[in-house]
Amino acid sequence: MKNVHFYAILVLLGSIAVSDLSGLVIINETAQFETEKTIQLSARNEFVLTYPPSSASNPYTVRAWSSDATRDLPILLVARQARQVSSWTVPQVIETSHSNKSMLFYNTSKTLCHDDMQSIINYEESSFSVGPLVLTQTFIVAISTSSPTNVSVTIILEEERDFFMKRDIDYTVMVSPSQSRYKYFAFDENCTDTVVIEVDSTDDVCLTISVQDSACPVMDTNKDIKYEGTYQTVNKKGAITIAKRRYPAGFFLVVVAKPDDYECSQESSIIPMIRSASVMENTIVSTVTFNIRESISTHDYILASMGTLTVVAAFGLLFTGIVFVFNRLGTISRLKPETLVIKDYIEPLTDEEINKIILSKDLTVDTFAKYPKRIRQRAFNYLSHTASIALFYSIPVIQLVVTYQRVVNLTGNQDVCYYNFLCAHPAFGFSDFNHIFSNVGYIFIGIFLILAVLDRQYRIRITKDNGIPVHYGLFHAMGLALTIEGILSACYHICPSQSNYQFDTSFMYVMAVLIMVKLYQNRHPDINATAYSTFSVVGIAIFIAMVGILDGTLFIWVVFLIGYAALIIILSLKIYYLNFVLYGFNQFQTSYQASGLCKEIFVPLRKARFALVCTANLTNFAILGVGLYVYIDNVTDFGTFLLGLLMANTVLHITYYTLMKITHNERICKESLFFGILSMAFWVAAGIFFLDAATLWTVTPAESRQWNQGCVLLGFYDKHDVWHLLSAPALYFTFLYLMYLDDDICDRQQKDIPVF
Repeated sequence: MKNVHFYAILVLLGSIAVSDLSGLVIINETAQFETEKTIQLSARNEFVLTYPPSSASNPYTVRAWSSDATRDLPILLVARQARQVSSWTVPQVIETSHSNKSMLFYNTSKTLCHDDMQSIINYEESSFSVGPLVLTQTFIVAISTSSPTNVSVTIILEEERDFFMKRDIDYTVMVSPSQSRYKYFAFDENCTDTVVIEVDSTDDVCLTISVQDSACPVMDTNKDIKYEGTYQTVNKKGAITIAKRRYPAGFFLVVVAKPDDYECSQESSIIPMIRSASVMENTIVSTVTFNIRESISTHDYILASMGTLTVVAAFGLLFTGIVFVFNRLGTISRLKPETLVIKDYIEPLTDEEINKIILSKDLTVDTFAKYPKRIRQRAFNYLSHTASIALFYSIPVIQLVVTYQRVVNLTGNQDVCYYNFLCAHPAFGFSDFNHIFSNVGYIFIGIFLILAVLDRQYRIRITKDNGIPVHYGLFHAMGLALTIEGILSACYHICPSQSNYQFDTSFMYVMAVLIMVKLYQNRHPDINATAYSTFSVVGIAIFIAMVGILDGTLFIWVVFLIGYAALIIILSLKIYYLNFVLYGFNQFQTSYQASGLCKEIFVPLRKARFALVCTANLTNFAILGVGLYVYIDNVTDFGTFLLGLLMANTVLHITYYTLMKITHNERICKESLFFGILSMAFWVAAGIFFLDAATLWTVTPAESRQWNQGCVLLGFYDKHDVWHLLSAPALYFTFLYLMYLDDDICDRQQKDIPVF
């Protein structure tokens, strides 16, 4: 750059005289604005075009094009103004993302920053003026080449119309890699504290949109556009939210086209798919339309946030009150409170007792509820494990995402985080505050769930012979997991990206597993999985999700499918043989030795349990097959598939348990029915908003922006925010449904309660 400027100075100084030693002829000519001028030149002559002074408030754009200039001997253009010098070549060489490959553009343009730009800004900002603003722009353009033969170039200096943008007006510009464009916007007194720049393009061209401070020079080339201000890549749709406090004197909006689509394609992705970038034609021009509109005001921020807190608090107080009434006047009130002194004497089962259990067709709960104190302690182990995991998992997560946000704020690179830019409201240093704040429902509703469980625990502390054994530790763990899910989801939405998606889903895995464990524990309390083994499986699932997200290749999928198939077969054997798998195999071997290989030894003793296990296996294998198919079709990603797999199994367990209750002539009490209907209603409503995604983290930032949508609630929340606000009570009602599900048999003796 220094060499170019030095050359420019020499050219301009040479316009004073002609060097007889070199034979170079300097030709001075006067040119007019808005008029094309074609020049023939060679190494023997140079042209210096002098334009008359201009009093226009708009800057000017120099357009130059040539069909016979070459890369090795280009035409050099130097435009001098009163305070700055600009230089470029025809053809203009633009480097692509591919190494050692560049493109030539024979049609070029350069917008020259206004000499009196700062005077215009100060004049617009002042509340009074002494007199009219007097502006003067001067232009001298020197044109030269080292070509020994004559080459022609056409040049025109045009005023940049509509340079000063206004709110709520559509502006259209045409850009190419050699013809960038920029315009200026100033905040007026009536404007809100933030504005949103919406960008649309009908062409599938990779663009960089940059917002820069209103100071010359403007970084408007592919090489330097990322060195200043805030920027993002755009394919067909984009949006940038700009705070007035950051650019009090206004800003330049710069649009630059890329020579290829590398930065907008999967090739540049952290988790790339097999798809390479394509290079543009050197004649392509992209049409870009943008509009600057007001964002919400401080009053709107306060109204939306305080309104949300009020609704969440009212919701929690209302349904906590309902829970308190149900605990005192509902179905469970039939159970008379007793002061029990229970001592557990752990006596291992004998081989004869185990064999009797395995061969029994009709098992009852009393068989697996011999140690109520031990059951309670094991249940509370889930709470302590959940708390420990939440603490040690959350600390590095918070540290990492806050660092991401600082990187975005310092570099201005808005490709780091996958926001819904059409509904992203910055506050407190966060770029997307509304998506963080909308998780407040999980946090507070989780706390309300813990309060509801505490009240029930106060009413019924422990049971011995009647009803399903109580184990509140699991419900406390669910409430804590719901609260931590809100915290981690908020952390994820500080800077959602391909590398931290698991932050948003880890405690969804925990809640899904806790529900399944709880349902199994209802009828199998003594042989239920311990917190240690359960969270070991959850940890493995989170690890697999991480590997699958970082390297979701077909090999990883096949390894997971084989491992998961082995896991469900092992769990199926443990469920069918009631945790005594080796004894079950011994029984089979004994039957084989006694009867030989005949049909009778393959007939299951517990047909209902066997049918359940087969149905669950077939369902899981079907989900695995569908997951593999949609992955090959690039419809889903590994993390979403694994979450869907766990959720599907959770729904399967809840449905099976409910149907089995009805099959065994147990009824669904009114409390559980009430919360069950509410949970389904909220899940349906939440699911509608969840499926209509506004971002897609599995693609590039530019491709993700094509999914961006506007706000749908209070001008503050988008559809994903509404999903947060609706799924929190949906989970709350689901947990309460499970808590009241067996209240209809609270006064029935355990020896009369079937195991299924």
